[in-house]
Amino acid sequence: MNICPHRFVSPTMSKFLFSFGALLALLTIAPAGMVDELSVQDRTQLEKGGNVLKTREIDGATWPEVRIYRKVKASPQGVTNLFLDYENANTFIENLDSAVVEHKPDANTKDVRYTVRLPVLFSISYLVRNRYEKTPNGYTVHWNLLESIFAKSAKGSLRVEPHGDTAVICYANHVEPATKLVAGLRGQALKEASRTVDAIVKEAERRHAATPAQTP
Repeated sequence: MNICPHRFVSPTMSKFLFSFGALLALLTIAPAGMVDELSVQDRTQLEKGGNVLKTREIDGATWPEVRIYRKVKASPQGVTNLFLDYENANTFIENLDSAVVEHKPDANTKDVRYTVRLPVLFSISYLVRNRYEKTPNGYTVHWNLLESIFAKSAKGSLRVEPHGDTAVICYANHVEPATKLVAGLRGQALKEASRTVDAIVKEAERRHAATPAQTP
């Protein structure tokens, strides 16, 4: 005799199972955003428009990983497009002479050579591989150092997500300096990371304000 299991499920139990299944589906399609990584105090600082700077020491590394969270009055796509606008990067990044795409391994990956002016009247260049991806919550650009005389390695990312009618970003970077002389510039490196985020936010908001509003 075939027994149909649905005959033994009460209406109350059916409602519970439906609600439980809906909750699981919601958790599956709506992963936690980057704001959920922050404490209540840090979220308050974020909403005020300031940088939320976090560092994480890494075993065996000279410098820590640095993460900077910031709210941006622009769209997530606009912030991402700005970061990928290499041709005009020197117009808003201080001391950057140029950012030139040397190679495109695939449609979402570019090898970019950055040339930076230093205070002692000379320039240095380094080659970075940037990879762009669309994520469930927004956009992410990952980078990995390919060539530099001042760093053994550098890895990082720029995550961009919607935040109400604005966007929120997390700039993360970890650099391992090549020499002990450079290693002593840890404090300066943290300041430079903050300046980079400030420049990205300022230009993204300027471009967003200059873009005509779309009519529905």
